[in-house]
Amino acid sequence: MQVGDLVRWSRQWLRGCSSDLLGEREHYKKQVGIILQPVEEPRNCWRVLWSDEDVCDVHYDYLEVIDESR
Repeated sequence: MQVGDLVRWSRQWLRGCSSDLLGEREHYKKQVGIILQPVEEPRNCWRVLWSDEDVCDVHYDYLEVIDESR
């Protein structure tokens, strides 16, 4: 993974969604993000801008690369 890669939530992370009462799992399945930058703390995380305009720090285990920016 590197800055500029397009990503989605990993299957592992989606399986961990505790409740789908409000369609949360489906919402997250549809999201696409772009990696903005690496994050020092918490370790092994990337700052991601999601298609719903949310920005959050996500551990690399919870991301899957859709398209690499290379």
